[in-house]
Amino acid sequence: MNEQEELQKTITTGAKFVGAIVGCVFAGVGLTVLGFLWSQPFGGFHSPPLFFRIFGSFVAIPFVAIGSFTAYKAITSKGILPKSNVMETTSTNTKRGTYTCPKCNAPLSDNIDVSPQGDVKCGYCNSWFNIHHA
Repeated sequence: MNEQEELQKTITTGAKFVGAIVGCVFAGVGLTVLGFLWSQPFGGFHSPPLFFRIFGSFVAIPFVAIGSFTAYKAITSKGILPKSNVMETTSTNTKRGTYTCPKCNAPLSDNIDVSPQGDVKCGYCNSWFNIHHA
């Protein structure tokens, strides 16, 4: 395993762990609120009124649903990062031989002259364009 694959695995494992923890915390908060609201006896001295039980349940149910889904996806997914090279910061157009003319979409040859500002002339349609703004 090379260095970049190991970095990808480390990042993915860390993201899965954090996602699982955050999901479990949110689901736990929702379950705690639901459990407290509905485990109290009705009509007692410290019993929450029915309105608060229902309102609190509507607030807690999304916590349980979103938290459970987040934890489930974090644990079962293959990762949240794309399979592309993590260390690569350049775009695909900066690689050699991948430039095309924006007017006719013709590929530029490898031996074309480019000015220091990035201006080139297409060999097919003779139009000028800048490779940095194409």
